[in-house]
Amino acid sequence: MFNLLDMKKLLLILLCFPMIGFGQYSNYYNVNHNINANINRNVNVSNTVTTIDYGALANANAQRETNRLTQQKIAIEQAQYRDAKERNDAILNANRAQEIALNPMKAHTYGYSHVVKYNRSNKGQERLEESGFISYDEIMQIPHNSLFENVGNGRWENISTNGITTEIIFYVCNYNYKNFPYFDLSQGKIYEARARVLLEHYESHQKPKKSNYKKNKDAYKKDLERYYEVCDSLDNYGYLRTPKFISINPLLKEKSMFPTSDGDSAYCHKKEVVKRLVYGNKGFRASLILEDDYEIRITDNYISSFNGMTFTAKVSYKADKGSDITFEDLEGRRFYLSKFIDKSIATRRVTNMVYVTENIYKPKRRSYSNSEDYNQSYNSWMQKGAGYVY
Repeated sequence: MFNLLDMKKLLLILLCFPMIGFGQYSNYYNVNHNINANINRNVNVSNTVTTIDYGALANANAQRETNRLTQQKIAIEQAQYRDAKERNDAILNANRAQEIALNPMKAHTYGYSHVVKYNRSNKGQERLEESGFISYDEIMQIPHNSLFENVGNGRWENISTNGITTEIIFYVCNYNYKNFPYFDLSQGKIYEARARVLLEHYESHQKPKKSNYKKNKDAYKKDLERYYEVCDSLDNYGYLRTPKFISINPLLKEKSMFPTSDGDSAYCHKKEVVKRLVYGNKGFRASLILEDDYEIRITDNYISSFNGMTFTAKVSYKADKGSDITFEDLEGRRFYLSKFIDKSIATRRVTNMVYVTENIYKPKRRSYSNSEDYNQSYNSWMQKGAGYVY
């Protein structure tokens, strides 16, 4: 949910306003239309992409995984076990791991169903209500542990033999309990401009007093209704960005710098958006190919909305910049794993939702004669601990 201040902060992080200037970064995603003109230039650039043989890259990933698991299987077969069942189970698990190495989709098949129960009374989930929920259940398929490891806080991790880290992060679901409208960039600007006008009007006017309208009751009624309309509009101010707008990310430009959420900055090589199922609903996978002074990274952001709920997940394929890993290696790893990851995100579900409603004790502007009295009451309410009821 957005108020005016929060919206501006979030836009700075999520929409990534372009910045001027950039360092020495890879030319892998620059299509060179005049290679001959660059032959004699003394420049330090990496290879330039024209086409990517995804099949060959995926096969190389599968072969590396198979080689690693083959050594593990030999060790498993030679190990000492308490009984035949324990040995057979270990070998079965090793055989499945080898199948998964050749076809990562099998990690979904050989996984198991699991339910996570979110509740604001659970330790670490006390702020769940800020996302619009008292509680909900999330149904998921846990992948076979040979492919991804649960590293806590909704994060799953895979590290390849050549040093590429693939990280999947599932975020808490959000519910639009205030029924805010969904706007694109132009609609949002119009809405913000109107809100500023209303706020200026509200702060410069007091609630009409009936005693000042003894000779004109109709004027009093009209002015009071207008005052209430302004108050209610400001109390209900807020809007959300559409999943499509967030995915397209029009304020982030290719071949430019942008600020990141950790206060650093990165260079955007390329953007792309495709349609994907996210938590069983039609949505988008928005990809950003990034580079900073420390690492190279491909980030896939998944998002969809349904019945006021927004579902999000993030997948990163990354490697240290000082390593021998290139963007071609990242592309290969992504192609190798992405079908499984798409499936894993598509099949998640949220059920048994209990929603929050706004606290009935929250001060309303129409109850106060001027903005100073309202602000004093609102600040006092916040200091006491603004909560929710259901």
